[in-house]
Order: sequence, then structure tokens, then C-alpha cells
Amino acid sequence: MLSRKTIFVIVLLIIFFSAYLFLNKYFKPTLESKFHIENVSSIDKIFIADRNDNTITLIRSGTSWTVNNKYLVREAAINTLLETANKIRLKNPVPKNIFDNVIKFMSTSGVYVEFFDGDNIIVSYTIGSNTPDHLANYMLLENSQVPYVVNIPSFNGFLSPRYGIQANEVNENNWRSHLVFNIPADSIKFIRYTNYMNPSYSYQLNFNPTILLSNNQKSLSFNQKEVFLLKSNFLKLNCEAFKLNETNLDELQKIEQLIVNSDTLTTYQMSSSKISTKKDNFTVERKYATLNDGDLMIIQNYVFNKVLINIKELIN
Repeated sequence: MLSRKTIFVIVLLIIFFSAYLFLNKYFKPTLESKFHIENVSSIDKIFIADRNDNTITLIRSGTSWTVNNKYLVREAAINTLLETANKIRLKNPVPKNIFDNVIKFMSTSGVYVEFFDGDNIIVSYTIGSNTPDHLANYMLLENSQVPYVVNIPSFNGFLSPRYGIQANEVNENNWRSHLVFNIPADSIKFIRYTNYMNPSYSYQLNFNPTILLSNNQKSLSFNQKEVFLLKSNFLKLNCEAFKLNETNLDELQKIEQLIVNSDTLTTYQMSSSKISTKKDNFTVERKYATLNDGDLMIIQNYVFNKVLINIKELIN
């Protein structure tokens, strides 16, 4: 017959084993649910801050997003971030031998993220460095003392770039939409093209009715197919990048100007208008441009040549 002491030990073992099974089954998913967001459609604001006082605030209005109340957000960038918020999963706790280093990095270089639904924070955490295998990041939930290895199952890469983080910093320009023109053909009422290098190439197009005027305001017959094609080419035209360092526009040579409705695109000669792309083994011709006298952009000729056309391409 078992003694009371033996029975007590057996009962304790059963309790501890049951508790272990319970925690293993339910505790980890609870942590996972704190990191990932099941319903990302409820997110209407995202705040991201690095340790150098750079901050990003992404706000949803309808189906579009803005960054810092200044620029439209690139659709691909916000879609990637929302997908990440939904798919990230806790992989395992940080190993004890690197625990202190991970915490130290987060306190000095970690990037803080908050996801909002209205005024309510859905989840917030700090993103640390990537793991040695470059397949996950160390992350720390707000008000937690225990960092975890977090990844996206089956995703081959670490996560910080998906939050717009580069070299442990965030920059609003990494989020800016590169969209320059996105005008449906039936919304175009007026086009004026000025070629500063050869003024005889300049023209003006009025619509309803369609009239083509030369540089000296002479009405010319035109190729209807080419005019229609021109009007149809103002959809989803993107610049390559923004040139944000100091550049004096007065020192750049103007090439041309294109006015469509109320938007004005002005192009400038680059000191070197070509760049070789080794990966694809071809040369891309580029030039500087501004839209409505805004920030200097870099545009690629093969993208914009279909709208920066001269009058010879329109006349019969």
C-alpha cells in the first residue's frame, strides 16, 4: 500500500505535468497572438520610431495611406508591412547566452512600432537585430522583459526591411509614393509641351474639341491615333527615386516642360544621364525632374518618353 508521502509526490508530479502540457499548448499561442494582428483591416494608423528621433506616422484614409501627413505612401510598401503584421509568428525565446546583448541592442538601436485601431493600440513592440541565420528578428513586446525570435514561417529573410528599416533607422522618403502622373485619358483637358533645346518641337493640345497648336500658335492637322495614345499614357507613371541632397536647380540645364491640366513636370539634364545596370546588363538613360516645383526626382527615359513627345510625333 502506498504511503501518504508517495501519494503526495505522485499528485504533485501529475499537477506539474498537467501544468506543463497546458502552458505548452496555450501559453505560446497567446504570446504569438500578442505579436501578430489577425485582422489587419482594422489598422488605421502605424507609428514607427528609431533611436535617432526619426519618426514615421502612417495614416489610412479610405484605401490610401499618407506618411507624416505629407506624402502618399507606396502601395507595395504598406501592403508588405500589413502582411508582415499579420504573418509574423513567435519562433522561440532568445537563448540565454545572447540575452543581454539582444536587450542592449534594443535599448540603443531598436526600432519601436505601434499599430492602432482608432485611438486604441492593437499591439506595440521593439524590433531588434536580425538573427545570425538572417531568417528572423529579435523582438520585444511592450511592457515585457523577455525578447523573442520572431519570423514569418516559410519566408526566406529577416523582417526589419519589411518595416522600412534601413541601418536601424526609418526615413519618410522610403515610404513615399513614386507616382508622378496617374490621369485617366478622359480627365485630360489640356496638354502643353515645351522643348527648351528645340522650341520648334513644342506644342499645345486642347480637348473638347481637340486642337493641336504649334509653338507659334498655328493650328495643325494631327494624327488622331497618336493623340489618343498620348492621352492614354498618363496612367501609373513613376519616378525612380528622389534626389534629396543639396542640388541647385539654377545650375541644371532645363530640357523640357510638360503641363497636364494643372500639373507641371520640368526635366533637367543630369551630368551623367546614363547608368549601367550590371544585373540586367543594359544601360538606363535618366534625367532629373520636378513636379510642380517640388522635390527633385530621377526619372527614367524609357518610362517617360511615351509622354514627353514632340510635335512631329503628333502631326500627320
